[in-house]
Amino acid sequence: MYEDIGALIGKGFDTWKRNLNLAIPFVLNVVVIGLLMSVVVLAILLPIAPTLSDLISSPQDIENVDEIAAVIGSAIEGSLGQLAAIVIIFVLVAALVNAFFTAGAIGMAREATARRTTTLKAMWAAGKDNYLSLFFAHILTGIIAVAGFVILSLPFLSVVIEGIQGDAPQMGSMIIWIVLLVIYGFLISLALALVPYALVIDGLGPVAAIKAGVRFFRSNVMDVFLVWLVVLAISMALGVGGTVFSRYELATAIWSVLEVVISIAVIAPLSAVWWVRLYMSRTGKDLMEEEFYEDEEVKYL
Repeated sequence: MYEDIGALIGKGFDTWKRNLNLAIPFVLNVVVIGLLMSVVVLAILLPIAPTLSDLISSPQDIENVDEIAAVIGSAIEGSLGQLAAIVIIFVLVAALVNAFFTAGAIGMAREATARRTTTLKAMWAAGKDNYLSLFFAHILTGIIAVAGFVILSLPFLSVVIEGIQGDAPQMGSMIIWIVLLVIYGFLISLALALVPYALVIDGLGPVAAIKAGVRFFRSNVMDVFLVWLVVLAISMALGVGGTVFSRYELATAIWSVLEVVISIAVIAPLSAVWWVRLYMSRTGKDLMEEEFYEDEEVKYL
């Protein structure tokens, strides 16, 4: 059932409002990755713990900060292979965790959109069935994005090298290069925005999901842009709201925490519902019957 963007935004908001548990996958994602980071920090500190202990117990043996840095650097260098392995493992596990909860959030949003309500069972089912495919889809889309940036940068390679070396680069070429990268980044983010939703909703593999996502974007450029614009406007409004408290340190700190909480618990699940509804409405999927919304409007009058 086709819906105009206004109806899609309104009904998506109504779906989110009745299913506040849609925030759970996003909260769990942050919590689990945070715990993993804590474990990684401990694992990184463990090989150099004896050195740190010696520094703490015998501070008089070290005359200045440079010597402390040199001692710690030497300890890290001796465990470089182990530390690199820890970081790589963390990145892979964190990516898998993120893929699981992202797929789970999309599964919950799909169920809420089609059946009025959703439960955590939908999260576990969608996450379990799609996390590996979504993990590889993220890798492929990352490669595509990076490859595009590299190709666009090749004609400006000499300009970039001049900038890195500290020489005065040709400003005209540098500006053109930056503008091209910004435009490409914007377009590729829109073109690939629906890939995770195509993958979970249609049960596709990584390559098929990328093709479906790009195909969807090409057929619905303006709709994808408008939903992206609405999400961006809300995020920007949240950021601008913090300027009201910029004169007060305590209020600024409190607002910063609230901003993170709102982004995770409100904006993320709400935008997921909008993206799911957009994909479902434009690909002929069953949405909640129109009569339901009419009945609900009457009830709340």
